[in-house]
Amino acid sequence: MKKFTLISLLLVVGCWDFEGLSNGQIVNDAGQPVDLTMCPKTPNSLQEDCTNPDADVNNNCLPGCLDPTCATHSNCLVSKANYRGTGTARATSSACPGETVIHQNLATQSCATACSCTSPTGTCSGAINVFEQANCTGAATKVTLPPALVCSAAVPAAPNMPSVKLDKLTPGGCTPKAATVDIPPVWSGNSYLCENKGQSGLFGDLLKSGDCLVFDGDAECPTTTFVNKQSYFSTASGMVTCTCSCSPAAGSCAISGGQVRVSDSATCQTGGTNKNMNVMVDSMCFAILDSATMMPFNPKAVNFAATATCQPAGTIAATPSPTGLLTLCCK
Repeated sequence: MKKFTLISLLLVVGCWDFEGLSNGQIVNDAGQPVDLTMCPKTPNSLQEDCTNPDADVNNNCLPGCLDPTCATHSNCLVSKANYRGTGTARATSSACPGETVIHQNLATQSCATACSCTSPTGTCSGAINVFEQANCTGAATKVTLPPALVCSAAVPAAPNMPSVKLDKLTPGGCTPKAATVDIPPVWSGNSYLCENKGQSGLFGDLLKSGDCLVFDGDAECPTTTFVNKQSYFSTASGMVTCTCSCSPAAGSCAISGGQVRVSDSATCQTGGTNKNMNVMVDSMCFAILDSATMMPFNPKAVNFAATATCQPAGTIAATPSPTGLLTLCCK
């Protein structure tokens, strides 16, 4: 087989990509492959022009970003399309030109203060039973408790009704003002980004500012120098949606003095010669006795003042999503 004269070929055409022509191999007379990938230029120690894809300043036949010395130049970043420049995320504002507020971690929020009830008070429903005999026996008149602060007649079943029993009161009537409420998102971490937009160059020069490399979106950090990746967001999409409810607070409608009162006055008057009795325990039988004199009397009306305390609550049904991702690659 006839051998090729490599020197004459290189003098004519300069840099040849023999690997492209022959898959990196040419067979000699002995049949063994010979690697002919070589550069006819004399390399030097100059820094390659990493901003020019056609430049070969250091004569190694590797122009622009193909040159290994450009691996630490911002123009040759893997995520160059998203590169913004350099910048620093600070904990407090420095009022630098074009300062941007950026965020990390959406906070977990509570719907407790977002939801509310149509009214702070609800209703208590029930009845009081007035018996014609002692120990809550014999015929009885059941008086369904009216709305709070209303005096209701207790028509006697017999001339004298000596005992009374209060049914257990049931709280209710608590409704939310709105079924759902939206509240704006809150970030648990805020920072202030000062940028030198468009700043580029060798990593060694960029290090002098003490800043990080800043990218739009999710970017791949370099494998040297600026290797520490930090993610921030500029805003959030959506709101925190609360599903609201309203219910009586624990202990609502608990009986206390004056909430349920039996009176010998048809208008539930107190003072003077009027006789009144407070019923403060439900489901128990009591003799009808004037609270002041402990003397029995025939009841004519029932006064009711118990109300339930309404308590709002809410659960998170939807949450916002962080948007405007920024990547900082720091040293």
